[in-house]
Amino acid sequence: MKFFKKIGLTMLALSIGLSLINCQPRHAVKEKVKNSDLVLKTEDATRFKEELESINATNKVSVHIPDSARIVYANEQDILNLTHGIVLLGWPSCPWFRNAIETLLEFAQEKKAAIYYLNIHDIRDIKEIGEHGEVVTTKAGSPGYEAILAKFNDILNPYTAVGVDSIKRISSPTVLFIEDGKAVHKVVSTVVSQTNPAVKLDAAQREELKQRYDAYFTDEFSNHE
Repeated sequence: MKFFKKIGLTMLALSIGLSLINCQPRHAVKEKVKNSDLVLKTEDATRFKEELESINATNKVSVHIPDSARIVYANEQDILNLTHGIVLLGWPSCPWFRNAIETLLEFAQEKKAAIYYLNIHDIRDIKEIGEHGEVVTTKAGSPGYEAILAKFNDILNPYTAVGVDSIKRISSPTVLFIEDGKAVHKVVSTVVSQTNPAVKLDAAQREELKQRYDAYFTDEFSNHE
């Protein structure tokens, strides 16, 4: 009996050891996604703060952006070339974007993570339903936007406004977690309980949104929300 007990304990120890070994590379990759060692530019934080706070008086959603926002301004090619990182796609006047941004920046500060930001307002396409029910592109997206759309197509949500699941369009805000050049986790918009973007998230909703971002780091496997 003691012999079998020892065998059982040995197997348990080996199993735990192997689990820890397998987790280490995963943990290391997630640490890379934070880009914590990146030297952030003060001018990026200042610019971002100005862009969002300058429209507080004219926008229904007022925001306060910290002076030390962990924001990196990026262009389309930067996003396409990013190996590991957290990407924010959207634009300053979007009420959903403004509802999410304070929580996202708080999350980034807690994780010591950099957020690569691309304003997609003027570069994304416009699609509408034509008179015969067909989907019509009335404004083409920039080549860089179309390349981003193609690269991350698998993880993006269908564009429900045209009712065709195969058609994708990037919503504001969309947050992508990139590993080895591939988007493995996303958070779109804010939380399900927020139906009116003109009403700011309450404390419980903000915490729920933060958990959506944090799911990438806390879940064992990648999560496509």
